[in-house]
Amino acid sequence: MSKSLEDSLIEFFKHTTVSAALLKTFDAANEPLKFDSLTEGVSLRIGKRIPDYALEGVVRNSLRLLKASGWVVKEDVCFKLTELGQELAKRVCI
Repeated sequence: MSKSLEDSLIEFFKHTTVSAALLKTFDAANEPLKFDSLTEGVSLRIGKRIPDYALEGVVRNSLRLLKASGWVVKEDVCFKLTELGQELAKRVCI
C-alpha cells in the first residue's frame, strides 16, 4: 500500500464520526468491551450529534464495518481490537 493511500485511509477514519469514536473508546479502555460499554463510550464522545433512538443502530453498523475490515473481532460477549485495529486506533487517536 502506498503511503498516500495509507494516510488517506487514516484521515477517512478520523472523520468517520462513529467509527472514530469506537476506536477511541477501545483505545481508552485498552481491554475487550461489551456492546453496552461501546455504546456508552460513543455517546460520551459524540452523543449530541446522534439522536438517542439511533445510537445503538449506528454503533452496530460501525462495528460491522470494523469487523468486516479485520480491525475488530467478537469473542464471547465482548468486542476487541485486532493487532491491525490497535495500530489503526493509535493513528486515529493522535
